[in-house]
Amino acid sequence: MTLFQNHDDSELVDQLVGGDREAFEVIYRKYASHLYRFARKNIPLKEDCEEMIQDVFESLWIRHESLEIDSLSSYLFASIRYMIIRYFSKQRLRNKFAEHYQLFESLYDATEKESQNPEALGSIVLEKIQGLPERCQLALRLRLTENLSNADIARRMNISKKTVEFYMSKALNHLRNTLRAAYKGR
Repeated sequence: MTLFQNHDDSELVDQLVGGDREAFEVIYRKYASHLYRFARKNIPLKEDCEEMIQDVFESLWIRHESLEIDSLSSYLFASIRYMIIRYFSKQRLRNKFAEHYQLFESLYDATEKESQNPEALGSIVLEKIQGLPERCQLALRLRLTENLSNADIARRMNISKKTVEFYMSKALNHLRNTLRAAYKGR
């Protein structure tokens, strides 16, 4: 295993491209802990960091024959940065789904109680929406009636996507709270 330990990165990459497992193992031992520490600065869960490191090195091995790397260190750190970006993108997506789930959970709870009279549910939702500022109402109606994404709503309303996200959050919180209050009183 010590055959390649004194080689520089370019020699290790050349050996890796040729399919040498020992060169791969030397690269792993040399960089895994550095990449892990870098990931841990950004990602709170140890297991997620370990999985990212594994994915980076798995990708390195799978693509070893076609690699064209000028700087091994730069390549590996760029790979882990990409994994971190993807991690946060997935987190935002999970949060978006959680937000939508909360709205539908509130609507489902209300629907369960209003199952004999669905028109009443629609009128309650429309009534509760009217308690929101006009721009929030419009953003929520575009989401619910036309199933537009935040980006599409932003374009349609000529506002930023962050503003749409703020409107959605405000509207969903308002709806959830008012629907729960309406049904606790019954």
